Amino acid sequence: MTKVRALQGVLAVLVVLVLVGSTTGCGLVPDQTKQDAKKKVESKAQQAKQEAKKKIGAKGQQAKQEVKKKIAAGQEDLQKKVDDLKKKVETGQEDLKKKVDEVQTKLDEVQTKLDELLKKVDAQKQQKQQNQKK
Repeated sequence: MTKVRALQGVLAVLVVLVLVGSTTGCGLVPDQTKQDAKKKVESKAQQAKQEAKKKIGAKGQQAKQEVKKKIAAGQEDLQKKVDDLKKKVETGQEDLKKKVDEVQTKLDEVQTKLDELLKKVDAQKQQKQQNQKK
């Protein structure tokens, strides 16, 4: 029995030594594991950051293209409006020229009639003067 108790004591000491040794050794393993995990997390964070940058860049390019399309469409609409306004101005100018020509023609007619009236008035004056001299 004493041998069994002695073996149990030795076994207990060995278990304690193994536990102490494994506890000390385990301190190094978790540090290495922590470093590995930290590296993995940093790597994944960097990868996620790069992917986010790519996505943002792609969205930015897409938004830029959409803005360019809208600007182009707006420019086309604006050009159509400018062309329509030019046509209206040209039509208005033609109408105005016709009206100015009509007014000029009427003015010429009035001037001709005025000249005729002035000739008649002069003729009457001369006749009156001749009648007065007689």
